[in-house]
Amino acid sequence: MILRLLLCTVLAAAMLCPPVASARERVEIAMVLWRGETEAEKGFREKLAASSDYEVAVTVFDANQSKEKLDRILAGLDHKRFRLVYTFGTMVTQAALQQTSDIPIIFNIVQRPVEGKIAASMERPGNRATGASNLVPMDSAFRTLGTLMNIRKLGFVYSSHDPAPRYQLAEIKQQQKRFGFKTFEFPIKGKEGIANTMKQVIDARVDAVIFPSDSFVKANATRIIGILNQHRIPSVVVIPEMVSENRALISLGPDYRTLGRLAADNALQVLKGNKPADLPVRVVPQLAIMINLATADRLGIHIPLQLLSVATVVR
Repeated sequence: MILRLLLCTVLAAAMLCPPVASARERVEIAMVLWRGETEAEKGFREKLAASSDYEVAVTVFDANQSKEKLDRILAGLDHKRFRLVYTFGTMVTQAALQQTSDIPIIFNIVQRPVEGKIAASMERPGNRATGASNLVPMDSAFRTLGTLMNIRKLGFVYSSHDPAPRYQLAEIKQQQKRFGFKTFEFPIKGKEGIANTMKQVIDARVDAVIFPSDSFVKANATRIIGILNQHRIPSVVVIPEMVSENRALISLGPDYRTLGRLAADNALQVLKGNKPADLPVRVVPQLAIMINLATADRLGIHIPLQLLSVATVVR
């Protein structure tokens, strides 16, 4: 009788007390950045924090737009400590592949990973790097712009020191015949070259200027966009922050926070033992549109209602 009572007590306790969850595995990730954290890194952190399998500690290394500092960061990474390296942008990812030998790399905001020799293909990268790309479907971008303005002369402003913008320039030029415009290139050679390049843009009397995903341009965007707004030249960007922070007219590109979560999906797969070489590069299929209404008013541009209905609006 006593044994029976004890057995019942044990069974009742087991029913009342839920099983203890297994502890999450603690892992460390090195986050190597070029210009500080963006919404992409927020999304990356959020998705990792929600993992039921891993407790992830992220250590940030910011090169602050210095190639020399970036080289020192990569040379000093402890390969025994970090399970993964997260990289932001084409330049950082290329450098990480060249200067590290065995640690898996999860990249983000790499617009053209194949052309940049980072991945053999979007479907199967084929090496130790995979992640998310902010690839912009240019045909969709120009169809959207066509509802907003008539472009015959399009300026393309970019940093001459960054190889990544040239990949986007090639795709833009492929759209020239279809959409009836001509592209004019305006490279900027460092901060000291901004004034001269922007004078060339103004003198060329372009209908609009489009900017690639360029960290140098973003770092100097208040000055650059300010000149364009002063001369009533519309600015089209890929980086949404340039609309909300620097008063560009419109951004057409993937949502950075979503890209961060997609990169984290691949990171979790690698932590579980999958090879980066076999994990497809992730992309966001839809364009995210952000419009600065104050800039539109200054430029005298009317925003169609159908565009306003699908855009994030900044006033």
